Amino acid sequence: LPSRVCGCCGALRPRYKRLVDNIFPEDPEDGLVKTNMEKLTFYALSAPEKLDRIGAYLSEKLIRDVSRHRYGYVCIAMEALDQLLMACHCQSINLFVESFLKMVAKLLESEKPDLQILGTNSFVKFANIEEDTPSYHRSYDFFVSRFSEMCHSSHDDPDTRTK
Repeated sequence: LPSRVCGCCGALRPRYKRLVDNIFPEDPEDGLVKTNMEKLTFYALSAPEKLDRIGAYLSEKLIRDVSRHRYGYVCIAMEALDQLLMACHCQSINLFVESFLKMVAKLLESEKPDLQILGTNSFVKFANIEEDTPSYHRSYDFFVSRFSEMCHSSHDDPDTRTK
């Protein structure tokens, strides 16, 4: 077990982390690795109890990539989240939604309009999913406030303002 502690042996990492890591290409310009995304989706559907861990891990990566200005990887993480959300929305979605909303909030807090638009588009996809049971415990106060602010944007580019 010493190799697990030092982190030098990838094979001992949890399977969900390896699957998540594998959806990211070396060069973000290449986009999401589709075959590996299919494997991650299959795993998430087969083990829905892991959705919360998958979401939390993707959230860690996205927050790190936002702070490092690695926006290509941020886009890949959000594309993966959107796909997982659509594929897994019937099963244990509540386990996953908290991480998803945390990541959307992080994008909306950004000063970069492209990241705000990315977060907004993901939130719209999420809002259009019908959940089996209502989630009264979730608070959308931040989103209501932030979207209201964004409606009054004074961005120079009218197209960006509209988005």
